Amino acid sequence: MNITTTTEVPAAVSIFYDRELLANARPKLFHEKFAQVRNLPSKSGDTIKFRRYGTLAVATTPLVEGVTPAGVKLSKTDLLAKVSQYGSYVHITDWVNMTVEDATLTVAQEELGNQEGRTRDELVRDILVASLTATHAAGGSNGNTPTEITKADIDDMVLTLLGYDAEFFAPKITAGAGVGTGPIREAFWGIAHTDLIDDLEDVSNFKSTAEYPRQEGVVDGEWGSTGNVRWLVSSVADKQTTPNPDEYNLPIIAKNAYAVTDLESGSESIVKAFGSGGTSDPLNQRATAGWKMAFVARVLNDNFIQLLQVTHS
Repeated sequence: MNITTTTEVPAAVSIFYDRELLANARPKLFHEKFAQVRNLPSKSGDTIKFRRYGTLAVATTPLVEGVTPAGVKLSKTDLLAKVSQYGSYVHITDWVNMTVEDATLTVAQEELGNQEGRTRDELVRDILVASLTATHAAGGSNGNTPTEITKADIDDMVLTLLGYDAEFFAPKITAGAGVGTGPIREAFWGIAHTDLIDDLEDVSNFKSTAEYPRQEGVVDGEWGSTGNVRWLVSSVADKQTTPNPDEYNLPIIAKNAYAVTDLESGSESIVKAFGSGGTSDPLNQRATAGWKMAFVARVLNDNFIQLLQVTHS
């Protein structure tokens, strides 16, 4: 039989292009969330100074009648942070604009916005890790130094923070009527890598957010709590792939531990249309979308943030 098939008469267009673009993967960004925001006014230099006064010692010596005591002096600590400039851009040709179905300049702006957010988050993460001395987890049984995370290690970090009079960040969640739920204590915030979810859930006093008595105040990306620490998990939390095995630094954060600073008027989104390059683009062949920022993060008080280093079980 002579049957005409697509071998003899193929479709002129054999692929249908779905113009609804697929969603790109977006990591959870938490490292800037718990910082104080102290911006630097424009035209005021590129360095910000933070100042902290020391706590006065208690006065337990009784006064002597008619004798004026010596009194005490104030003390201060100054901390400096210098902003640096960061930025990136996408270059698009007129040919792409004329032949590609997508609104490529709009897509570029969206992806650049995400890039800027991830850049800020990872800058803060790296500064926290570089500025603090990590404590090795020692309560686990995986045979590594450090071990996997345990209740004993978390409790040690909580006791250390409380010993420095650090303040809890997350308020108490009181018990409700839900079956299987219980109250959640006041807490510090911890950030862990998604690789460690199973180890976190194995901590003896772990409660998932599903077990919280109510969901008001639960943060996007919050996984659960262990006593006085509520945990956020992110795929871009700190992970050191050398040495072997991988090591993870988990910041446990109290109030007023660190700050982020932008230079006012130093951050902007920039779009240059085709031909805006003037004589350098005489044929209107190029357009760009980009961003830049002047930014710095700074630990303000080492005592108010603890870094727990662990390996995976």
